[in-house]
Amino acid sequence: MHHNIKKTRKILLIMLTIICLIIASILSVSQHIKTLEKDNILGRYTEGSTVASNALYESARDFKAETIIVPGAAILSDKTPSPVLKARLDVAIDLYNNKVAKKILLTGDGDNSQDYYDEISSMLSYVKERGVADEDVFCDHKGYSTFESMVRAKQIFGIDRAIVVSQTFHLPRAVYIGQKMDMKTRGIASDQVGPNDISRGNFKNEKIKITLREIMARNKDFFILKFKAIPEFKDERINIDGDGRITHTLEKNNK
Repeated sequence: MHHNIKKTRKILLIMLTIICLIIASILSVSQHIKTLEKDNILGRYTEGSTVASNALYESARDFKAETIIVPGAAILSDKTPSPVLKARLDVAIDLYNNKVAKKILLTGDGDNSQDYYDEISSMLSYVKERGVADEDVFCDHKGYSTFESMVRAKQIFGIDRAIVVSQTFHLPRAVYIGQKMDMKTRGIASDQVGPNDISRGNFKNEKIKITLREIMARNKDFFILKFKAIPEFKDERINIDGDGRITHTLEKNNK
């Protein structure tokens, strides 16, 4: 009996040690990506702000990006951008107006597989209503994830230099993927929204969920890139220096 108890304790200890090592490894990979890309985050728009500092504009212009990439996020029931997505779009529009880049690439779920949910149409309407020239806006309707959005930016649009706009928690991963795809990538954080705008529920719990989800996503993308398991998208190539209007509908974007 005593022997069985000792054996059980030993097995539990080994299992606990393995679990701790796995957790440590997961956290290590996540922190590695954050640390690696820290210097590639040029700056941030803080809560309540609508413009950046002159220093940030200059730094962003000096990078000479071909385009500003805006990853999709949730849209509301009335088909308008959620506060998180609106913050990204507002920063992209401000950077465009301040001549940081000549083009904007909107990338997200816009394949209309669900008639009531189309991130791209919502994003496109938003930027057009605020004065961005139609021909300067490109749409990738098949950016179903951050990984796909960044890989397709390189493979389909042939982008070599890009600035990604997203929230601080999300930027390191997007920039990391871009860099690994041989696309010189910098990030600017769209942190204008406060806790009440991000979640109508318990913000503390929502923040924990977002953090855990992003940690796991960093690990997933890290190992995909490490083992070269990168998909090759066969869509027709699009010149980012051309006229973005050819990408505004799926029919013209070769669905």
